[in-house]
Amino acid sequence: MREGLALLASYLLSSARGLLDEPPDYGHFRCMDGARRALELLDAESGKDPRVIAVRTRLDELSSAAMNTQDITGPLDDLCLEMARVVKDSMTRETDAKS
Repeated sequence: MREGLALLASYLLSSARGLLDEPPDYGHFRCMDGARRALELLDAESGKDPRVIAVRTRLDELSSAAMNTQDITGPLDDLCLEMARVVKDSMTRETDAKS
């Protein structure tokens, strides 16, 4: 996990630097790839949540679409909502476990 986090941080930093010289449209692609990588680490650490796998799979699909300049606003909004549900459910389970 530690190596994975170090690699993710390195990717995010190099992406930030690259964005200074790359076309602005690359930004959302880089963020999507960073999220996909983070979700891989989450799966490895906490087990396979089908919702997280579905979000990661959809990110893979959208990554190809992003490079083809397809409008991905709606799908990204949907993925943000799904991840909010995952986080909320996770927090609820942790709170219930402590009670």
